[in-house]
Amino acid sequence: MSAEIEHQYILFSLGEEEYALPIVLVDEIIKIHNLVKVPRSKNYFAGIMDIRGKVVKMVDLGVKLNIPHSHEQDYDRAIVVKIGGESVGIIVDKVANVALFPPETINPPPPSIKGISSRYITGVGKKDDRFIILIDIEKILGSEELAELGAGAK
Repeated sequence: MSAEIEHQYILFSLGEEEYALPIVLVDEIIKIHNLVKVPRSKNYFAGIMDIRGKVVKMVDLGVKLNIPHSHEQDYDRAIVVKIGGESVGIIVDKVANVALFPPETINPPPPSIKGISSRYITGVGKKDDRFIILIDIEKILGSEELAELGAGAK
């Protein structure tokens, strides 16, 4: 059972592309409400949000990766992940579903996809004739970025 969970990914959209991240990193998927902007913060730092009494930093993944949003920047959904023991909300355009990508179905990442460096991509999976970009959220939002955000959010 645990091996199957390791191969499960949450699918989501940013702009016109589909992405996925390992389900083992995901705490929950939430509807965004009462997002508080933090003055003079990084452009990809959307703000902070109270989730059941905990302050959670919210990052606009599209802005962080330079991916234009498919619609006006009206935040709706976020995937809350655990990175370095800290909960971080990742704002995406749309959350789809869960897919299974066993290691043998994942191709190595190309040098870059739509301007995203291969260091952020763990591979490319295929689902129903569509390519899904598997991202390494821990590299995208490393400890340096989280520490930088922490200075403004605490």
